[in-house]
Amino acid sequence: MALYAYIAFNKTGKEVKDIVEANNLLAARTKLKQKGLYVKSIKEDEEKKDRELLPFLAKFLYSVPRKQVVMFIRQLGTLIGAGIPLDKSLNNISEQVENRNLKKIIIDIRASIIEGQSLSQAMTKYPDVFPNQYPSLISVGEKTGEYENTLLRLSDLEEASLDMKAKVQTAMVYPFIMGLVSSAVAIFLLVFVVPQIQDMYQQFGAELPFITKFVLGISNILTNFWWLLIAIAVGGGIGFSQWKRTQNGKRIFDTYFIKIPIFGKLTRKVLVSNFARNLGVLLTNRVSLLTALSIVSNVVNHYIFQTEITAAIDKIKEGEKLSTAFQNSIILPPMVLGMIAAGEISDTVPQMMNKLADIYDKEVDTTIKSMMQSLEPLLLVVMGFVIFGIMAAIMTPMFKLTQEIQNL
Repeated sequence: MALYAYIAFNKTGKEVKDIVEANNLLAARTKLKQKGLYVKSIKEDEEKKDRELLPFLAKFLYSVPRKQVVMFIRQLGTLIGAGIPLDKSLNNISEQVENRNLKKIIIDIRASIIEGQSLSQAMTKYPDVFPNQYPSLISVGEKTGEYENTLLRLSDLEEASLDMKAKVQTAMVYPFIMGLVSSAVAIFLLVFVVPQIQDMYQQFGAELPFITKFVLGISNILTNFWWLLIAIAVGGGIGFSQWKRTQNGKRIFDTYFIKIPIFGKLTRKVLVSNFARNLGVLLTNRVSLLTALSIVSNVVNHYIFQTEITAAIDKIKEGEKLSTAFQNSIILPPMVLGMIAAGEISDTVPQMMNKLADIYDKEVDTTIKSMMQSLEPLLLVVMGFVIFGIMAAIMTPMFKLTQEIQNL
């Protein structure tokens, strides 16, 4: 069957944009008519062609928010747990999903399953929507017959990861806003206030101190070469982004970023939390240790940690335990290695990893609160220093000029 994108009107006259699955265009129109929709326009969906011709661009054009993917996985687990067959569960969800990109993916997955593929195999066609841990975990559920538990655990894992990401992003909002406000105030003074003061000083022929000349120089650059500064900023941003994607750039950036006093500490704890939670869930679902570590290596998305995990996999293949394989880790502290070793002795490594994830989730919360308490006064001081410097550059010669006029 093919997918057709359409624009139609319902019985109340409201415009509806969606997709429909049908054998041909005539069947699609008939299907929509049976639903009480009056078709305005309809054509075959071109996503598959776009994905084949422009895979990099299609990744952004047809992206699906992580929250909606998690909701889909949870709904699927719930329906299967209620005894509804997989293909019917997918059909029910596709009819309710509002995101057109996700709906098309679900319909395609259902078609693959009807043709004989498993759910895990069908998901591998969309790695940008379903990362490695999805098909890996689900394949285990398919073998053990624990579809429901596997899908629900997977949704719990993703929700925990999203919560962690949201906490870190929230922590970055306040410094960003403070920096933006201080920059906006400084630029306003330099572009609109300082040039007027400069004209006044030139009329009186006043001798300007160094700080005033320095600020006037910055003002002139911003006023006359703003286009060049924007071009440099955009070009620098794009260049940095491209450099950071290279293996050498990622290695250098990740190496130095974790050394930053406040942000490096937070990064380490987030990495440990993600590592522990993902590894714990994978091991709980009977994924082999080596496979689980390989999957987690991609999940953490950190060059140094990925290198450590790869080295640990090689050591484990040679017969070492998990705790000793990470003995010289920069990311995992001795306390974590000690808890892993205790789990190995008692044969409770999955449970121990889940406990570590809970511990480090709380550590991340504490670190974020501490970071906010430290950054707030620091940002206020920096912002005050910048504004004070500009005002001092403006007011110092004005004060001298006033004194000279009074002495005349």
